[in-house]
Amino acid sequence: MNEVLIPVGIDVSKATLHVAVLLPGHNKPRYQSFENTEAGFEALQSWLVDLSASPVHACLEATSIYGHAVALALHQQGHRVSIVNPVRIHGYAKSQLKRTKADRPDATLIAEFCRDLKPSAWQPSSTEVQDLQGYTRRLDALTHMLTQEKNRLEISPTAVKSDIEAHIEFLEAQVKALKKLLREHIQAHDPLKAQSDLLVSIVGIGPDTAARLLAEIGDIKAFRSARQLAAYAGLTPQEHSSGTSVQGKTHLCKIGNARLRKALFFPALAFLRHAPQIQPWRDRLSAAGKTKMAIIGAAMHKLIRIVYGVLSSGKTYDPDKLLPAKSSPVTA
Repeated sequence: MNEVLIPVGIDVSKATLHVAVLLPGHNKPRYQSFENTEAGFEALQSWLVDLSASPVHACLEATSIYGHAVALALHQQGHRVSIVNPVRIHGYAKSQLKRTKADRPDATLIAEFCRDLKPSAWQPSSTEVQDLQGYTRRLDALTHMLTQEKNRLEISPTAVKSDIEAHIEFLEAQVKALKKLLREHIQAHDPLKAQSDLLVSIVGIGPDTAARLLAEIGDIKAFRSARQLAAYAGLTPQEHSSGTSVQGKTHLCKIGNARLRKALFFPALAFLRHAPQIQPWRDRLSAAGKTKMAIIGAAMHKLIRIVYGVLSSGKTYDPDKLLPAKSSPVTA
């Protein structure tokens, strides 16, 4: 017999957790707010115990990094946790004709979504993958700052150029050191090293992209199919048509992990240029009137499926098996 879990909605901000609990037999939710800190997590757990609300099914939106710590704390306390795409909750709100936007109603809405739709459980990544994600995301942040400073240098007055140049030099040293740590981290963990070797066998994917893919995908076993991984990345085709009057173009849905999509953009360009087996497929899409960006999107979709294939099978990229020349085109 399945255990009945009490629905809990958590609206997460940088500093605060707004929590709503739907207790059985109560018409109104119980509501409380907590600091988004270790002490706040302990206070939340104590409050749930006082309410006799344990174990719970806690849901929160996958909107930022601020919810990861509380999700991990609740998971470690034995609760079921779901991290849900905010678009799903927005769609649920529209179906319930909810229009109010505030912390308390948002937490209640998430709890009601959790109760009615029972989203799948979230599983935290292994420690080495969490560390890898920390490295890659920090590297992205440093690279972004470096680009900003280089752009700023071109338009800044002479009086501040030396200061900007010093900061650029500092950031370049930070990027170099972090890339070294990233490579050492992957080499120090056999599963990561083996998966990285599999990914770099794919045309267009180098060590840096492999690291980002592994950091964002986590455990490949969490995905039951290549399509599920593509959906997680926001790389599945989305059709916009209705009857005979609405015939919009099919495009990538882009509801998913934006970092994963970003990591595949430039590899997709290299894939289109340097994979011989892809040329007939690319030419068919071009002849069908697909735009350049649509073809790149289709290549990203195909790449994420190949990524799933090599990681789930443990075998290196084989273009004759994974990408036959006469494969049917993917609508983008």
